[in-house]
Amino acid sequence: MNEAVKIGLKNNPEVKSAMENISASKGRFWSGISLPQPEVGVSYGYTPVNSSLSNYSEKTLAVSQSFKFPSNYFLEGSKFNKEEEIAVYKLNMTKRSVINQVKTSYYKVLAKQYQVNSAEENLLISEDFYKKAEIRQNVGEGTNLERLTAKVQYTEARNNLEVAKNELTTAFAELNYSLGNGKQSYESQLALTDSLVFVDHKIKLEQIYESLEETNPQIKIAELKYGIASVEKGLAWSSILPNINLAYFKQTRDGNNGFYGASFGISVPLWFMFDQRGKIQEAAANQSISESELQLTKNEITLKIKSAFTDYENNLKLVKLYVSDILPQADEIYRTAIKSYDAGEITYIEFLQAKQTLINAKNNYINVLFNYNRSIFTLEEIVGDSITK
Repeated sequence: MNEAVKIGLKNNPEVKSAMENISASKGRFWSGISLPQPEVGVSYGYTPVNSSLSNYSEKTLAVSQSFKFPSNYFLEGSKFNKEEEIAVYKLNMTKRSVINQVKTSYYKVLAKQYQVNSAEENLLISEDFYKKAEIRQNVGEGTNLERLTAKVQYTEARNNLEVAKNELTTAFAELNYSLGNGKQSYESQLALTDSLVFVDHKIKLEQIYESLEETNPQIKIAELKYGIASVEKGLAWSSILPNINLAYFKQTRDGNNGFYGASFGISVPLWFMFDQRGKIQEAAANQSISESELQLTKNEITLKIKSAFTDYENNLKLVKLYVSDILPQADEIYRTAIKSYDAGEITYIEFLQAKQTLINAKNNYINVLFNYNRSIFTLEEIVGDSITK
């Protein structure tokens, strides 16, 4: 399964897309903190009318650079750094989702393989007892009803085997999809080396809650968004600070190249009551919204954890019940029934009930065991980290 997880993380298109989003956010950082393009210009002055520009009396070569107040670049850099962190946590979310898909589909294949084997075993038993029922009727020890019932059970066993095989094929297709494989691989069935077994990981809800806010990517993203909103509020207040413009001039006048000049200018927030005031009001509201969304995210994740953990506990209890009570009792019922049937002490109908009890118990146990493991994978996806180390 570990190998399958590695393949899934390597091939899954969503993971590749999330990784590219990190590169894109890094690009936005550098473009976001860069200065505006400098301006270079040349001007000719005092040129007589009806003559070419080459007859100028004054030529000015100017280079000017404008930029925001320096503190704005620090705030914008902080904002873009947080956006990059968000992209990283989104990648982690995608990876946890893919891991959940791979593990779930992997265990589903194991469950369906077991059910195919169980259906094949049931078919052999049904065929054997159908033949025995025919013999018993021929020698006068069995009834026609017994033979017909055995035949129906044999037919159902064949049909159940075909259904189980089709479900296994579908499970393999789902596994191939989670591994990032295309249509061409759906016909090929992988060889899975793990087994579907019960392991009690002794997961504690308190331990999950202790690390939840540090491991859950949704909470971390909500925290970063709140941080971005706080930075944007700071940027809104910083919009009051002036933009700065610097320029250098090299001048030629009346054929003399020995002149130069410089200029310094700042913007004046003359329309503060309209522009900057609106920006500050909007940024303050967005900060309050992001704070509420952060608390909402924490509440939602807590609810999901509680629900998923309850599902885990229920499945754990069922698995233990099957291991300790139901499966041993079903085995004992079947062993007793087959001996009694061979000795002629019970009818085929009574034996059939015992056999069906065992088959149902084994199939239900596999389903419960699969659900138990799936509940663990769901918990790990919500937590954002492995909880079975």
